[in-house]
Amino acid sequence: MGVFSNYFPLGLGTGRFLINRPDDKEGIEKSAQLAVKAIESGINYIDTAYTYSAGMAQTALKEAFKQTDKVFGVTVKVMYDMDKTAYDTQRRTMLQLNAMGLERAQFFTCWNITSYNQFQKIMEKGGVYDGALKLKDEGIIDHICCSLHASVSDSIKIIESGVFEGATISYSLLNAIQMKPVLDSALNNNVDIAVMNPLGGGIIAQNHDFFYFAKYENESIITAALRFAKAHPAVKIVLSGLSRETELTENLTAFTGENVESDDKRVMRVFEGIKEIDNFCVNCNYCNVCPCEIPIPELMNKRNTLLFSTAERYNRTEPELVKNISLFYSHSHSGTDEWFPDSPENPCIRCGKCEKLCTQKLKIIESIADMYDRAGKVNYSLKSRKERIEELLVNKNYKRVGLYPNGGFANMIVELYNRYWDKPDFEWLQFNSDPKMWGELSGGLRVFSPDEIIKLNPDIIIICTYKYDEEIYKSLVHYEEKGIKIVKLHRKTDVPWAF
Repeated sequence: MGVFSNYFPLGLGTGRFLINRPDDKEGIEKSAQLAVKAIESGINYIDTAYTYSAGMAQTALKEAFKQTDKVFGVTVKVMYDMDKTAYDTQRRTMLQLNAMGLERAQFFTCWNITSYNQFQKIMEKGGVYDGALKLKDEGIIDHICCSLHASVSDSIKIIESGVFEGATISYSLLNAIQMKPVLDSALNNNVDIAVMNPLGGGIIAQNHDFFYFAKYENESIITAALRFAKAHPAVKIVLSGLSRETELTENLTAFTGENVESDDKRVMRVFEGIKEIDNFCVNCNYCNVCPCEIPIPELMNKRNTLLFSTAERYNRTEPELVKNISLFYSHSHSGTDEWFPDSPENPCIRCGKCEKLCTQKLKIIESIADMYDRAGKVNYSLKSRKERIEELLVNKNYKRVGLYPNGGFANMIVELYNRYWDKPDFEWLQFNSDPKMWGELSGGLRVFSPDEIIKLNPDIIIICTYKYDEEIYKSLVHYEEKGIKIVKLHRKTDVPWAF
Protein backbone atom coordinates (compact mmCIF):
# COMPACT_ATOMS: atom_id res chain seq x y z
CA MET A 1 0.00 0.00 0.00
CA GLY A 2 1.32 3.42 -0.97
CA VAL A 3 1.17 6.60 1.08
CA PHE A 4 -1.84 7.95 -0.85
CA SER A 5 -3.72 4.66 -1.24
CA ASN A 6 -6.27 5.17 1.54
CA TYR A 7 -7.26 8.66 0.44
CA PHE A 8 -10.27 9.73 -1.58
CA PRO A 9 -9.14 10.17 -5.20
CA LEU A 10 -10.11 13.85 -5.34
CA GLY A 11 -7.83 16.08 -3.27
CA LEU A 12 -8.47 19.62 -2.09
CA GLY A 13 -6.15 22.20 -3.61
CA THR A 14 -6.08 25.46 -1.68
CA GLY A 15 -4.27 27.78 -4.08
CA ARG A 16 -7.42 29.23 -5.65
CA PHE A 17 -9.42 30.33 -2.63
CA LEU A 18 -11.03 33.71 -3.27
CA ILE A 19 -8.93 35.63 -0.75
CA ASN A 20 -7.65 38.95 -2.05
CA ARG A 21 -5.27 39.99 0.73
CA PRO A 22 -4.24 38.98 4.27
CA ASP A 23 -6.97 41.12 5.90
CA ASP A 24 -9.77 39.85 3.64
CA LYS A 25 -11.89 38.45 6.48
CA GLU A 26 -14.88 37.70 4.25
CA GLY A 27 -12.71 35.79 1.76
CA ILE A 28 -11.07 33.80 4.54
CA GLU A 29 -14.45 32.91 6.09
CA LYS A 30 -15.98 31.83 2.77
CA SER A 31 -12.90 29.77 1.93
CA ALA A 32 -13.06 28.08 5.32
CA GLN A 33 -16.70 27.14 4.68
CA LEU A 34 -15.77 25.75 1.26
CA ALA A 35 -13.01 23.66 2.83
CA VAL A 36 -15.46 22.32 5.43
CA LYS A 37 -17.88 21.28 2.70
CA ALA A 38 -15.09 19.56 0.80
CA ILE A 39 -13.92 17.64 3.87
CA GLU A 40 -17.46 16.72 4.92
CA SER A 41 -18.09 15.43 1.37
CA GLY A 42 -15.32 12.87 1.80
CA ILE A 43 -12.24 14.66 0.50
CA ASN A 44 -9.48 13.84 2.97
CA TYR A 45 -6.23 14.89 1.26
CA ILE A 46 -5.54 18.61 1.59
CA ASP A 47 -2.76 20.20 -0.43
CA THR A 48 -1.67 23.57 0.88
CA ALA A 49 1.32 25.90 1.21
CA TYR A 50 2.12 29.07 3.09
CA THR A 51 1.99 31.26 -0.04
CA TYR A 52 -1.34 30.00 -1.39
CA SER A 53 -4.32 32.33 -1.75
CA ALA A 54 -2.61 35.60 -0.80
CA GLY A 55 -0.73 33.70 1.91
CA MET A 56 -3.96 32.99 3.81
CA ALA A 57 -4.97 29.48 2.71
CA GLN A 58 -3.64 27.95 5.91
CA THR A 59 -5.46 30.54 8.00
CA ALA A 60 -8.70 29.58 6.25
CA LEU A 61 -7.93 25.91 6.86
CA LYS A 62 -7.39 26.57 10.56
CA GLU A 63 -10.95 27.87 10.77
CA ALA A 64 -12.22 24.92 8.73
CA PHE A 65 -10.49 22.32 10.89
CA LYS A 66 -12.29 23.69 13.97
CA GLN A 67 -15.62 22.88 12.31
CA THR A 68 -15.15 19.23 11.33
CA ASP A 69 -14.44 15.97 13.09
CA LYS A 70 -13.45 14.20 9.89
CA VAL A 71 -10.00 12.63 9.60
CA PHE A 72 -7.79 14.12 6.92
CA GLY A 73 -4.19 14.34 5.73
CA VAL A 74 -2.55 17.69 5.14
CA THR A 75 0.70 18.85 3.55
CA VAL A 76 3.38 21.19 4.77
CA LYS A 77 5.83 22.42 2.16
CA VAL A 78 9.38 23.68 2.09
CA MET A 79 10.93 25.17 -1.05
CA TYR A 80 14.69 25.18 -1.50
CA ASP A 81 14.70 28.68 -2.98
CA MET A 82 13.33 29.97 0.33
CA ASP A 83 14.75 27.55 2.93
CA LYS A 84 18.05 25.74 2.48
CA THR A 85 19.05 24.25 5.84
CA ALA A 86 17.62 21.64 8.19
CA TYR A 87 16.94 24.40 10.70
CA ASP A 88 15.11 26.47 8.07
CA THR A 89 13.07 23.39 7.20
CA GLN A 90 12.01 22.72 10.76
CA ARG A 91 11.20 26.39 11.40
CA ARG A 92 9.11 26.69 8.22
CA THR A 93 7.23 23.50 9.07
CA MET A 94 6.34 24.67 12.56
CA LEU A 95 5.18 28.04 11.23
CA GLN A 96 2.78 26.26 8.87
CA LEU A 97 1.48 23.91 11.56
CA ASN A 98 0.88 26.87 13.87
CA ALA A 99 -0.92 28.72 11.08
CA MET A 100 -3.28 25.74 10.68
CA GLY A 101 -3.68 25.10 14.39
CA LEU A 102 -2.15 21.62 14.07
CA GLU A 103 0.50 19.75 15.99
CA ARG A 104 1.55 17.48 13.14
CA ALA A 105 1.09 16.87 9.41
CA GLN A 106 0.80 13.65 7.49
CA PHE A 107 2.84 14.81 4.48
CA PHE A 108 6.00 16.86 4.19
CA THR A 109 6.66 18.04 0.63
CA CYS A 110 10.01 19.11 -0.80
CA TRP A 111 8.28 21.70 -2.87
CA ASN A 112 8.83 22.78 -6.47
CA ILE A 113 11.97 20.81 -7.35
CA THR A 114 13.00 22.20 -10.73
CA SER A 115 16.05 20.07 -11.59
CA TYR A 116 18.15 17.11 -10.52
CA ASN A 117 20.87 19.56 -9.53
CA GLN A 118 18.48 21.27 -7.12
CA PHE A 119 17.44 17.86 -5.79
CA GLN A 120 21.08 17.11 -4.98
CA LYS A 121 21.33 20.35 -3.02
CA ILE A 122 18.18 19.42 -1.09
CA MET A 123 19.83 16.11 -0.21
CA GLU A 124 23.09 17.64 1.08
CA LYS A 125 24.02 17.02 4.71
CA GLY A 126 22.30 19.56 6.95
CA GLY A 127 19.89 20.48 4.17
CA VAL A 128 16.15 20.33 3.59
CA TYR A 129 15.88 16.54 3.48
CA ASP A 130 17.84 16.15 6.71
CA GLY A 131 15.43 18.58 8.33
CA ALA A 132 12.50 16.50 7.09
CA LEU A 133 14.06 13.32 8.47
CA LYS A 134 14.38 14.91 11.90
CA LEU A 135 10.76 16.04 11.77
CA LYS A 136 9.75 12.49 10.92
CA ASP A 137 11.84 11.06 13.76
CA GLU A 138 10.10 13.46 16.14
CA GLY A 139 6.65 12.37 14.92
CA ILE A 140 5.79 15.81 13.54
CA ILE A 141 5.37 14.45 9.99
CA ASP A 142 4.59 10.96 8.71
CA HIS A 143 5.79 10.86 5.10
CA ILE A 144 8.36 12.71 3.00
CA CYS A 145 7.20 13.55 -0.51
CA CYS A 146 8.07 15.99 -3.28
CA SER A 147 6.50 18.10 -5.99
CA LEU A 148 8.29 18.08 -9.32
CA HIS A 149 8.59 20.79 -11.98
CA ALA A 150 11.72 19.29 -13.48
CA SER A 151 12.26 17.82 -16.93
CA VAL A 152 11.02 14.31 -17.63
CA SER A 153 14.52 12.83 -17.42
CA ASP A 154 15.34 14.65 -14.17
CA SER A 155 11.95 13.76 -12.66
CA ILE A 156 12.56 10.09 -13.38
CA LYS A 157 16.01 10.24 -11.77
CA ILE A 158 14.54 11.89 -8.68
CA ILE A 159 11.78 9.28 -8.43
CA GLU A 160 14.28 6.47 -8.91
CA SER A 161 16.43 7.82 -6.05
CA GLY A 162 14.02 6.12 -3.66
CA VAL A 163 14.02 8.92 -1.08
CA PHE A 164 10.42 10.06 -1.62
CA GLU A 165 7.28 8.09 -0.79
CA GLY A 166 4.99 10.21 -2.95
CA ALA A 167 5.26 12.87 -5.63
CA THR A 168 3.03 15.60 -7.00
CA ILE A 169 3.37 16.25 -10.73
CA SER A 170 1.51 18.14 -13.42
CA TYR A 171 -0.44 15.77 -15.65
CA SER A 172 -3.33 16.49 -18.00
CA LEU A 173 -4.53 16.15 -21.56
CA LEU A 174 -2.03 18.89 -22.45
CA ASN A 175 1.12 17.05 -21.42
CA ALA A 176 0.00 13.42 -21.12
CA ILE A 177 2.28 11.94 -23.76
CA GLN A 178 5.49 13.45 -22.44
CA MET A 179 4.64 12.83 -18.77
CA LYS A 180 3.65 9.17 -19.15
CA PRO A 181 7.25 7.94 -18.63
CA VAL A 182 7.33 9.77 -15.28
CA LEU A 183 4.14 8.02 -14.19
CA ASP A 184 5.46 4.68 -15.41
CA SER A 185 8.64 5.20 -13.40
CA ALA A 186 6.63 6.08 -10.31
CA LEU A 187 4.58 2.91 -10.69
CA ASN A 188 7.70 0.79 -11.07
CA ASN A 189 9.32 2.39 -8.03
CA ASN A 190 6.26 2.29 -5.75
CA VAL A 191 5.99 6.07 -5.54
CA ASP A 192 2.39 7.24 -5.29
CA ILE A 193 1.40 10.18 -7.48
CA ALA A 194 -0.85 13.14 -6.77
CA VAL A 195 -1.72 15.08 -9.92
CA MET A 196 -1.80 18.88 -10.02
CA ASN A 197 -3.24 20.94 -12.89
CA PRO A 198 -5.47 18.12 -14.21
CA LEU A 199 -7.45 20.78 -16.13
CA GLY A 200 -4.32 22.36 -17.60
CA GLY A 201 -4.61 25.55 -15.57
CA GLY A 202 -8.19 26.02 -16.80
CA ILE A 203 -7.34 25.67 -20.49
CA ILE A 204 -9.13 22.34 -20.88
CA ALA A 205 -12.37 23.58 -19.31
CA GLN A 206 -12.25 26.75 -21.42
CA ASN A 207 -11.75 24.74 -24.65
CA HIS A 208 -14.11 21.83 -24.10
CA ASP A 209 -15.04 21.57 -27.79
CA PHE A 210 -11.37 21.17 -28.69
CA PHE A 211 -11.02 18.19 -26.36
CA TYR A 212 -14.24 16.46 -27.40
CA PHE A 213 -12.31 13.21 -27.96
CA ALA A 214 -11.59 12.92 -24.22
CA LYS A 215 -15.27 12.60 -23.29
CA TYR A 216 -16.93 9.21 -23.00
CA GLU A 217 -20.62 9.28 -23.90
CA ASN A 218 -22.31 12.08 -21.91
CA GLU A 219 -19.45 13.07 -19.64
CA SER A 220 -18.60 16.74 -19.19
CA ILE A 221 -15.07 17.70 -20.20
CA ILE A 222 -14.19 18.33 -16.56
CA THR A 223 -15.33 14.86 -15.55
CA ALA A 224 -13.51 13.36 -18.51
CA ALA A 225 -10.28 15.23 -17.78
CA LEU A 226 -10.30 14.30 -14.09
CA ARG A 227 -11.04 10.66 -14.82
CA PHE A 228 -8.29 10.57 -17.42
CA ALA A 229 -5.77 12.00 -14.95
CA LYS A 230 -6.73 9.29 -12.43
CA ALA A 231 -6.69 6.46 -14.99
CA HIS A 232 -2.95 5.81 -14.83
CA PRO A 233 -2.34 3.22 -12.07
CA ALA A 234 0.41 5.32 -10.44
CA VAL A 235 -2.05 8.16 -9.79
CA LYS A 236 -3.86 7.92 -6.47
CA ILE A 237 -5.04 11.51 -6.01
CA VAL A 238 -6.16 14.21 -8.45
CA LEU A 239 -6.00 17.69 -6.96
CA SER A 240 -8.73 20.23 -7.57
CA GLY A 241 -8.06 23.86 -6.76
CA LEU A 242 -11.42 25.17 -5.57
CA SER A 243 -12.87 28.66 -5.55
CA ARG A 244 -16.60 27.95 -5.41
CA GLU A 245 -18.99 25.27 -4.19
CA THR A 246 -20.22 24.64 -7.75
CA GLU A 247 -16.69 23.53 -8.67
CA LEU A 248 -16.63 21.15 -5.72
CA THR A 249 -19.93 19.62 -6.78
CA GLU A 250 -18.86 19.19 -10.39
CA ASN A 251 -15.46 17.75 -9.55
CA LEU A 252 -16.89 15.27 -7.07
CA THR A 253 -19.08 13.88 -9.84
CA ALA A 254 -16.01 12.51 -11.60
CA PHE A 255 -15.35 10.16 -8.67
CA THR A 256 -18.82 9.50 -7.30
CA GLY A 257 -20.80 9.13 -10.51
CA GLU A 258 -20.97 6.01 -12.64
CA ASN A 259 -17.81 5.37 -14.65
CA VAL A 260 -18.42 2.53 -17.09
CA GLU A 261 -15.22 2.82 -19.13
CA SER A 262 -12.18 0.98 -17.83
CA ASP A 263 -9.04 2.97 -17.08
CA ASP A 264 -7.00 1.12 -19.69
CA LYS A 265 -9.51 1.78 -22.44
CA ARG A 266 -9.80 5.43 -21.44
CA VAL A 267 -6.05 5.98 -21.60
CA MET A 268 -5.72 4.26 -24.98
CA ARG A 269 -8.67 6.15 -26.46
CA VAL A 270 -7.54 9.55 -25.21
CA PHE A 271 -3.93 9.08 -26.29
CA GLU A 272 -5.08 8.33 -29.82
CA GLY A 273 -7.21 11.47 -29.76
CA ILE A 274 -4.29 13.62 -28.60
CA LYS A 275 -2.15 12.41 -31.50
CA GLU A 276 -4.80 13.50 -33.98
CA ILE A 277 -4.94 17.17 -32.87
CA ASP A 278 -3.91 19.42 -35.75
CA ASN A 279 -0.68 21.37 -35.23
CA PHE A 280 -0.17 19.74 -31.84
CA CYS A 281 3.37 18.81 -30.81
CA VAL A 282 3.32 15.23 -29.50
CA ASN A 283 6.84 15.52 -28.07
CA CYS A 284 8.36 12.73 -30.14
CA ASN A 285 11.73 14.54 -29.88
CA TYR A 286 12.76 13.75 -33.47
CA CYS A 287 13.37 17.49 -33.97
CA ASN A 288 16.04 17.54 -31.28
CA VAL A 289 18.88 17.91 -33.81
CA CYS A 290 19.53 21.66 -33.71
CA PRO A 291 23.14 22.65 -34.52
CA CYS A 292 22.54 25.89 -32.58
CA GLU A 293 21.39 23.92 -29.51
CA ILE A 294 17.94 25.49 -29.49
CA PRO A 295 15.74 23.25 -27.27
CA ILE A 296 13.22 22.71 -30.06
CA PRO A 297 11.10 20.00 -28.36
CA GLU A 298 10.60 22.23 -25.33
CA LEU A 299 9.63 25.24 -27.43
CA MET A 300 7.25 23.31 -29.66
CA ASN A 301 5.58 21.59 -26.74
CA LYS A 302 5.15 24.95 -25.03
CA ARG A 303 3.47 26.34 -28.16
CA ASN A 304 0.62 23.86 -27.87
CA THR A 305 -0.86 26.41 -25.47
CA LEU A 306 -1.37 28.85 -28.34
CA LEU A 307 -3.92 26.52 -29.93
CA PHE A 308 -6.37 27.23 -27.13
CA SER A 309 -8.31 30.22 -25.91
CA THR A 310 -7.84 31.34 -22.33
CA ALA A 311 -9.54 33.74 -19.96
CA GLU A 312 -8.18 36.14 -17.34
CA ARG A 313 -4.89 35.12 -15.75
CA TYR A 314 -3.12 36.72 -12.81
CA ASN A 315 -5.71 39.53 -12.86
CA ARG A 316 -4.72 40.40 -16.44
CA THR A 317 -7.36 40.58 -19.18
CA GLU A 318 -5.58 42.06 -22.25
CA PRO A 319 -5.94 39.20 -24.80
CA GLU A 320 -2.38 39.08 -26.16
CA LEU A 321 -0.83 39.38 -22.72
CA VAL A 322 -3.09 36.65 -21.36
CA LYS A 323 -2.07 34.44 -24.28
CA ASN A 324 1.62 35.04 -23.53
CA ILE A 325 1.13 34.42 -19.81
CA SER A 326 -0.42 31.05 -20.66
CA LEU A 327 2.37 30.31 -23.11
CA PHE A 328 5.23 30.94 -20.72
CA TYR A 329 3.32 29.55 -17.75
CA SER A 330 3.14 26.23 -19.54
CA HIS A 331 6.83 25.46 -19.12
CA SER A 332 6.57 25.29 -15.35
CA HIS A 333 3.75 22.76 -15.47
CA SER A 334 4.62 20.63 -18.47
CA GLY A 335 7.40 18.35 -17.31
CA THR A 336 9.72 19.70 -19.98
CA ASP A 337 12.92 21.62 -19.44
CA GLU A 338 12.44 25.28 -18.73
CA TRP A 339 13.31 27.36 -21.77
CA PHE A 340 14.56 30.66 -20.47
CA PRO A 341 16.82 32.36 -23.04
CA ASP A 342 19.80 34.49 -22.14
CA SER A 343 18.64 36.92 -24.83
CA PRO A 344 15.52 37.25 -27.03
CA GLU A 345 17.73 37.28 -30.14
CA ASN A 346 16.86 34.27 -32.31
CA PRO A 347 19.91 32.04 -32.94
CA CYS A 348 18.18 29.86 -35.58
CA ILE A 349 20.14 29.53 -38.86
CA ARG A 350 17.10 28.08 -40.70
CA CYS A 351 18.91 24.92 -41.75
CA GLY A 352 15.63 22.97 -41.82
CA LYS A 353 16.91 19.76 -40.19
CA CYS A 354 14.20 19.87 -37.57
CA GLU A 355 11.30 20.29 -40.00
CA LYS A 356 12.45 17.36 -42.13
CA LEU A 357 12.16 15.06 -39.12
CA CYS A 358 8.89 16.37 -37.64
CA THR A 359 6.19 13.67 -37.70
CA GLN A 360 3.44 16.28 -37.44
CA LYS A 361 4.88 18.47 -40.25
CA LEU A 362 4.90 21.53 -37.99
CA LYS A 363 6.35 24.86 -39.11
CA ILE A 364 9.19 24.74 -36.63
CA ILE A 365 11.42 27.48 -38.06
CA GLU A 366 8.56 29.96 -38.10
CA SER A 367 7.53 28.87 -34.61
CA ILE A 368 11.01 29.37 -33.17
CA ALA A 369 11.17 32.89 -34.58
CA ASP A 370 7.80 33.68 -33.02
CA MET A 371 8.88 32.30 -29.64
CA TYR A 372 11.94 34.55 -29.47
CA ASP A 373 9.88 37.49 -30.67
CA ARG A 374 7.32 36.90 -27.93
CA ALA A 375 10.08 36.48 -25.33
CA GLY A 376 11.40 39.91 -26.29
CA LYS A 377 8.01 41.59 -26.09
CA VAL A 378 7.19 40.23 -22.63
CA ASN A 379 10.73 40.53 -21.20
CA TYR A 380 11.14 36.79 -20.80
CA SER A 381 14.96 36.54 -20.86
CA LEU A 382 17.89 36.89 -18.54
CA LYS A 383 19.02 39.98 -20.46
CA SER A 384 15.71 41.77 -19.91
CA ARG A 385 15.65 41.00 -16.18
CA LYS A 386 19.20 42.23 -15.76
CA GLU A 387 18.27 45.43 -17.60
CA ARG A 388 15.22 45.91 -15.37
CA ILE A 389 17.25 45.62 -12.17
CA GLU A 390 19.86 47.98 -13.58
CA GLU A 391 17.13 50.47 -14.47
CA LEU A 392 15.66 50.32 -10.98
CA LEU A 393 18.68 50.09 -8.70
CA VAL A 394 22.13 50.53 -10.20
CA ASN A 395 23.97 53.83 -9.59
CA LYS A 396 20.96 55.42 -7.88
CA ASN A 397 22.77 56.28 -4.61
CA TYR A 398 20.04 54.58 -2.60
CA LYS A 399 20.72 53.85 1.08
CA ARG A 400 17.81 51.46 1.61
CA VAL A 401 15.80 49.44 -0.92
CA GLY A 402 12.46 47.95 0.11
CA LEU A 403 11.01 44.77 -1.37
CA TYR A 404 7.27 44.23 -0.88
CA PRO A 405 6.28 41.50 -0.31
CA ASN A 406 9.12 39.15 0.53
CA GLY A 407 9.17 35.86 -1.34
CA GLY A 408 10.24 34.36 -4.63
CA PHE A 409 10.25 37.57 -6.68
CA ALA A 410 12.19 39.45 -3.98
CA ASN A 411 14.74 36.63 -3.75
CA MET A 412 15.24 36.73 -7.52
CA ILE A 413 15.98 40.47 -7.41
CA VAL A 414 18.56 40.02 -4.66
CA GLU A 415 20.16 37.00 -6.33
CA LEU A 416 20.46 38.70 -9.74
CA TYR A 417 21.81 41.91 -8.23
CA ASN A 418 24.46 39.99 -6.32
CA ARG A 419 25.37 38.01 -9.42
CA TYR A 420 26.01 41.01 -11.67
CA TRP A 421 26.86 43.88 -9.31
CA ASP A 422 28.26 42.09 -6.27
CA LYS A 423 27.31 43.25 -2.78
CA PRO A 424 25.15 46.38 -2.92
CA ASP A 425 26.12 49.64 -1.25
CA PHE A 426 22.56 49.90 0.07
CA GLU A 427 20.56 47.93 2.64
CA TRP A 428 17.81 45.51 1.59
CA LEU A 429 14.52 45.75 3.52
CA GLN A 430 11.62 43.31 3.14
CA PHE A 431 8.00 44.01 4.04
CA ASN A 432 4.85 41.90 4.26
CA SER A 433 1.32 42.68 5.43
CA ASP A 434 0.93 39.17 6.85
CA PRO A 435 1.61 39.31 10.62
CA LYS A 436 2.83 35.70 10.54
CA MET A 437 5.88 36.86 8.56
CA TRP A 438 6.96 39.76 10.78
CA GLY A 439 10.35 39.16 12.34
CA GLU A 440 10.93 36.01 10.29
CA LEU A 441 13.82 35.56 7.89
CA SER A 442 13.11 35.19 4.17
CA GLY A 443 16.02 34.58 1.84
CA GLY A 444 18.29 35.46 4.77
CA LEU A 445 16.65 38.88 5.27
CA ARG A 446 14.34 39.95 8.08
CA VAL A 447 10.72 40.71 7.22
CA PHE A 448 9.15 43.92 8.56
CA SER A 449 5.61 45.13 9.00
CA PRO A 450 4.39 47.85 6.62
CA ASP A 451 3.84 49.97 9.74
CA GLU A 452 7.64 50.27 9.94
CA ILE A 453 8.06 51.78 6.47
CA ILE A 454 8.20 55.37 7.73
CA LYS A 455 10.66 54.52 10.51
CA LEU A 456 12.97 52.53 8.21
CA ASN A 457 12.57 55.11 5.43
CA PRO A 458 13.58 53.22 2.26
CA ASP A 459 14.43 55.34 -0.76
CA ILE A 460 12.41 53.04 -3.01
CA ILE A 461 9.97 50.15 -2.57
CA ILE A 462 9.76 47.60 -5.38
CA ILE A 463 6.44 45.76 -5.54
CA CYS A 464 7.51 42.12 -5.88
CA THR A 465 4.32 40.42 -6.96
CA TYR A 466 2.46 40.05 -10.23
CA LYS A 467 -1.11 39.08 -9.51
CA TYR A 468 -1.68 41.70 -6.82
CA ASP A 469 0.74 44.41 -7.95
CA GLU A 470 -1.93 47.02 -8.70
CA GLU A 471 -3.69 46.48 -5.39
CA ILE A 472 -0.43 46.75 -3.44
CA TYR A 473 0.62 49.80 -5.46
CA LYS A 474 -2.57 51.60 -4.46
CA SER A 475 -1.97 50.74 -0.80
CA LEU A 476 1.60 52.12 -0.90
CA VAL A 477 1.46 55.05 -3.30
CA HIS A 478 0.72 57.55 -0.50
CA TYR A 479 4.29 57.01 0.74
CA GLU A 480 5.50 58.95 -2.27
CA GLU A 481 4.38 62.05 -0.39
CA LYS A 482 7.12 61.17 2.12
CA GLY A 483 9.73 60.94 -0.64
CA ILE A 484 9.67 57.14 -1.00
CA LYS A 485 9.54 55.99 -4.60
CA ILE A 486 7.00 53.20 -5.27
CA VAL A 487 7.50 51.09 -8.42
CA LYS A 488 6.27 47.77 -9.75
CA LEU A 489 8.84 45.14 -10.70
CA HIS A 490 6.76 44.08 -13.71
CA ARG A 491 5.93 46.44 -16.54
CA LYS A 492 2.53 46.36 -18.24
CA THR A 493 3.62 44.02 -21.03
CA ASP A 494 5.63 41.62 -18.84
CA VAL A 495 4.76 38.06 -17.98
CA PRO A 496 5.61 37.05 -14.38
CA TRP A 497 9.25 36.50 -13.48
CA ALA A 498 8.06 33.35 -11.75
CA PHE A 499 4.83 31.36 -12.04
